[in-house]
Amino acid sequence: MENTARRAALPAGDVDVVELPQTTGRARRSSGTRFSISRRLVAIAVSGTLAAGALFGVAFAARDTGTEVAAESADLAVPAAAASAAAAGFADRSQEVSRASVRDNLTAAVADENADARAAQLGASVESAAEAEWMTSASERERLMDEDMKLVAAQSEKLKKEAEEAARKLAEAKKAAAAMGLSTAGLSKEDIDNLIDASGSMPVRSNYRMGAGFGATGSWSRYHTGQDFPAPTGTPIYAAASGVVLSPTAGGWAGINVVIQHANGGSTLYAHMSGRTVSPGQTVKAGQLIGYVGNTGRSFGSHLHFEYYKPGTTPGDIYSASNPLTFLRSLGVPI
Repeated sequence: MENTARRAALPAGDVDVVELPQTTGRARRSSGTRFSISRRLVAIAVSGTLAAGALFGVAFAARDTGTEVAAESADLAVPAAAASAAAAGFADRSQEVSRASVRDNLTAAVADENADARAAQLGASVESAAEAEWMTSASERERLMDEDMKLVAAQSEKLKKEAEEAARKLAEAKKAAAAMGLSTAGLSKEDIDNLIDASGSMPVRSNYRMGAGFGATGSWSRYHTGQDFPAPTGTPIYAAASGVVLSPTAGGWAGINVVIQHANGGSTLYAHMSGRTVSPGQTVKAGQLIGYVGNTGRSFGSHLHFEYYKPGTTPGDIYSASNPLTFLRSLGVPI
């Protein structure tokens, strides 16, 4: 009667009642309640698992085909919101990634342009400051140059004697050459070879450009007294022609400098060097290394300032200098 009552209380067709075999008295007492399993709960669990698997399979396929995922297309009782969320999870985001890459590239390009603009502005500011310095201190530069000219005048007698000695060496070299190379007056064969060399050379041969020329006006005290060759510091400088090295000019404007007396009686001056490799009294030949480009003395920027002085003029007396390119052309140097 008890079992019949229980079965009558449950919905018909929904529950299977499984009666376990009764073994011992204790077992019968402990299992007096029969185990029941709801077929509806089992069905819901199984159908839910199958629906989820089918849903994600359809959503993944929709990623490539572009079809919409709906519960009806799979004949599954799946909520539309769940299907939409699953499809979004498998959506192709390549376009979003591409747009992000484009944005990153544009940002980098704009940053580079801004950096270039700042560098250009800084360079312009530096050039403007240098030009302003030149233009606002014209009177001071004129005063300094006058002081240098006094030093050059005081050095004039010394340089004159050195020039006479250089001329004597040149004459002896010619005689020695005419006498089958026999050396005289303490001249070595190398000295003779150097002094009778009639070739010419550019004072700089690489990494340079033509700068301000002779006679140019602007930021100089009166006018530009030589030819500039802007080049990196350390660029080699060579003797333009054979000759004898004299004492450097005492004018502070030239910084480290070399003066060379040549066979025609004229001389060349190489100013603003970073260092020199020759000394007074030494003979050199055209194209021989004599020093390196620098930025010493009254110089704004690394360059060689090259001057030429005709016979009878004092090297360093800048307003008695002549066009050095004319001298180079007379030696057959292409310019």
